Amino acid sequence: MSTASTSARLIAAVDVGATKTLVAVVPATANGGVREPVARWRVRRLATDRDPDRHVGAVAAAIGDLAAGEHVRAVGVAAPGPLDPVRGVILHSPNLGWRDHPFGPTLAVLAGAPVTLEDDANAGALGEALLGAGAGRDPVVYLTLSTGVGAGVVVGGRIVRGAHQAAGEVGHLTVDPAGPRCGCGGRGHVEAFVGGAGLARRAADTWPSGTLADGSAAPPDAAAILRLARAGDPNATRLANDAAEALARAIAALSAVLDPGAIVVGGSLGLGQRALVRRAAGHARRLVIAGAGAPLVVLAAHGERSPLVGAAILAACLAAPAGLAAPTPRRGRPE
Repeated sequence: MSTASTSARLIAAVDVGATKTLVAVVPATANGGVREPVARWRVRRLATDRDPDRHVGAVAAAIGDLAAGEHVRAVGVAAPGPLDPVRGVILHSPNLGWRDHPFGPTLAVLAGAPVTLEDDANAGALGEALLGAGAGRDPVVYLTLSTGVGAGVVVGGRIVRGAHQAAGEVGHLTVDPAGPRCGCGGRGHVEAFVGGAGLARRAADTWPSGTLADGSAAPPDAAAILRLARAGDPNATRLANDAAEALARAIAALSAVLDPGAIVVGGSLGLGQRALVRRAAGHARRLVIAGAGAPLVVLAAHGERSPLVGAAILAACLAAPAGLAAPTPRRGRPE
C-alpha cells in the first residue's frame, strides 16, 4: 500500500433514498475537511431494499468494497425522516416504509466505525451551505423535491433541527385542508401536490382506468404528467398548476419565516423539472410581503449528491472533532 493511501483518513458517506442509495468513501483532512473534489469520490449506487435489515448489510458491504482494505474512521448517513439522530434510529419514514429501525448502530457494528445519522434534507443543506451553491450566503435552505418534499436549514454553518428534530418539514405544510391525501395521512400538504409519490397518486385518481381519452397510457409519474401538461392535456395541466402553486407557497413560507440568503433546490424532481421550479419561484416572489427581499432560488451545485456531501462533512467531523476546514465560498446560479 502506498504512503499516500496509508496516510489517508478515510470516511464514508451514505445517502439513503426511497428508490436508490448512494455510498461513497473519501479521504478527509486531519481537521475534518473533505479532501478531494466530489467529482473524484469513489461512489456506488444501490437499489434501496424495502427490508432495512438487508439494506444496512448491503450498505456495509459497499463501504467495505469501496474502502478496498483501508480503515474507515467514521460514517455519515443521510436518510429521510422522521429520525432520532442521537440514537441513530429511523423512527418512521413513510417513503421508505421503515419504522423504529436502528440503522446507525447496526451499520456501526457491520462497518466497524462510528456512525452519525442525519435527516437527508439537513445533510443536503449542510453540503450546499458549506461546499455548494449556498456558500457565502446565510441562512441557507435546501429544498428537496423527490419522492417526497423536505427542507433543511443551516444558520451560521450549523444545522437547525428544532426542539423535536422536525425543523424544515415544509412538505407537510397544509395548503388546502380539503386537498388530496398525503403519504403521512394528512390532507392537502405540499408533498401531496408536488412530491413524486403524491403526483403519482393524483394521476391514478385522475385516470382510474389507466388510459387517456384517446386510449393511450395515462402518465404514471411526475415527469410524464408534466410532459403531458406541456402538450396541452387539461387534466395534466390542472395537476401541474396545482404542483406549481403548492411549491410556490412552500418557497414563500420559507422566505417569510427565515429570510434566507438562498433557497437551494435539489432532489430528482427539483433538478429534473427546472421549468416547474422557475415557475414556482416566480410566483413565490409575488406572494412574499411587499418590501421583503425576493427569495433567491438556485439549483444545487452538487446535483443529486448534495445529501451525500453533507453526510461526508458530518462523518469528517465525527472522525476529527477539532472541526471543519473553512470552505471557499462560491455563488450559486439563480434559477
